[in-house]
Amino acid sequence: MDTMHERVSELDRHLVEFAQLLRSVGLKISPSEIYDAANGLALIGMTEKSKVEAALQATLVKDIRHIPAFKEAFRAYFSNPEQKEAWQKESAEKASQWHEQMENARQDLRFQGHELEISEEQRAVYASLTEKDKQRLRDFLEKSSNGTRSGIPVDHTYQPMVERVLRGSLEYWRKKLNEDDPILSPGSTDGVFSEVERALREQEAEVLSRDLKKISPEEWPEVIRLIRRLSQRLASQVTRRYRADRRRGGLEMRTTLRRNLRYGGVLLERSYRSRRRGRPKIVLLCDISGSMLKYSEFIWQFVYGLSKVVNGIKAFAFGEALIPLTGKLKKGQTFQEMVKETLSISGKEWGGGTNLAQALESLNQTFPDTLSKQTLLIIVSDAQTLEGEKAAALLEQIQRHVREVLWLNTLPRQRWQETPYIKAFLPYCQMYECFTLSHLTSILNKQF
Repeated sequence: MDTMHERVSELDRHLVEFAQLLRSVGLKISPSEIYDAANGLALIGMTEKSKVEAALQATLVKDIRHIPAFKEAFRAYFSNPEQKEAWQKESAEKASQWHEQMENARQDLRFQGHELEISEEQRAVYASLTEKDKQRLRDFLEKSSNGTRSGIPVDHTYQPMVERVLRGSLEYWRKKLNEDDPILSPGSTDGVFSEVERALREQEAEVLSRDLKKISPEEWPEVIRLIRRLSQRLASQVTRRYRADRRRGGLEMRTTLRRNLRYGGVLLERSYRSRRRGRPKIVLLCDISGSMLKYSEFIWQFVYGLSKVVNGIKAFAFGEALIPLTGKLKKGQTFQEMVKETLSISGKEWGGGTNLAQALESLNQTFPDTLSKQTLLIIVSDAQTLEGEKAAALLEQIQRHVREVLWLNTLPRQRWQETPYIKAFLPYCQMYECFTLSHLTSILNKQF
């Protein structure tokens, strides 16, 4: 009896630990669901791993979008002890290296012996630099701490100025290193959890680099969730940038350092960039021909996620004619459902050719208020259209009246020469290949 009780207690402990791992990767697990899982395992036994996985998935996973995370958690948690020990060792080594790098950064980035007030992410950017670039920043701090050649004393009151310059320099390096995402600490030192996080990051990277037309209907909910998270992350970046620059432009590093050479590197004079232009107004023009619909669906979802931080997104679809979509979205409705409903109301038919010229002409004549120097016009199309020469002439006219024309071309760049009118469009827009989420996030990050 005692042996059986010990087995039950051991099973309960493992179930609670596994549930906690699932919670750590985003699943919501209640005590009653753990109880159901225990009853399920009691019925089927623990001899077949596949049956155990099926029973736990059936009792602990309520949302189909969480199945990938569950499977990775199950794989890692029920791995053999030797593998778990290796993950634990690797996780501990990464954490130790991170703490050492951060401590070295704290020691290096000082002004007259005092630690500078910069974020951990900025210290991580410093740690990512080559030794030569690190030395340049240390030399700047040393010169600033020692004072001016003309004998002007420098005390702690100069520290905020030095911090601002250093933050500006580290932000420059962050962008140059192409770190769109924050450089974060290794996080948990739990080896199993770290392994699950690593596997999920790899899955996300695979989705980001996959051609959007190859995403299956079963994967759509998870990909839409990823798109929303990516757009929220970009929206957060946009908010921070405009908040920081709402009074004047950011510090101009090169000019500031050049002006202060006569002071021995102490930053007595500062130079700022000109004030950033206001937030853009986005006009989204989506090609809804058969080959384009899925691309337009995903790109529309992404851009729509920016609606809280830009000045009112106006969306249009086009096939043979321009179709206004602004305000047509209903809760829980997909882009395709919205387009179909709008077409039925307007009396237009689905299918037929693609005529960008007619869409641009209608946009310019019927909705002229949408086009201004604050407008970022985003065209989503593979550029396979009727009346291409007329479309290019209209694009030239529109380009003069808007802030910028951004063309997201879903054809790979090497295939652009197959499309006869692309060469005519290129002088009047910035055209990018855009058939993956990775392309899209990189392009929009540059624009905002």
